[in-house]
Amino acid sequence: MKATIIFKSLVFLIVFALADMFPLTVGEAKAQISGDFPDSRINSIQYNKLSIRHLEEDVNSAEKMEAEEFDITPLTVVEENVARNLNSQWAWAEYTLDMIDSYSPFLFRTKKSAALDEVKVLLQINAKGRLSGFEVVGDVDNGLKERLDHMLRKLPDCKAVPGYQVYSPEVFELTIRK
Repeated sequence: MKATIIFKSLVFLIVFALADMFPLTVGEAKAQISGDFPDSRINSIQYNKLSIRHLEEDVNSAEKMEAEEFDITPLTVVEENVARNLNSQWAWAEYTLDMIDSYSPFLFRTKKSAALDEVKVLLQINAKGRLSGFEVVGDVDNGLKERLDHMLRKLPDCKAVPGYQVYSPEVFELTIRK
């Protein structure tokens, strides 16, 4: 009886040691905002009822910031994936896309704006990662512009992606669908 207990304990220790040496999962964990966006769309991500696309980097702008001027903090896995998918030196905070998506009913609440299927907005990010301006693409009523302005003022600043020497302004196209 004592030999059986010792044998079972020894088998348990061997199995535990083998499981520790050879884990069941191999490779790295990958996270993304949404699994339903195609890989063929370069510089773009989809999230629920919105999409964001990196349009351009303003290389001619005199407004540039050196990396030493920033307090660069590590990014979360989601923020890294967003920055990589957008091919950008700026990462939107992890909750930003969810925040924008939650404003959709607020944006399309009037009769005129409810007639629209989507609204496109160009977002200008300055060299400090702050939203410095926006431009609505297409014809929208003043009420929708004011509601967009209200929503955009609440957005957090973008985070600097580690690894760049110089950070410059960029332009993103945000498409919000009903």
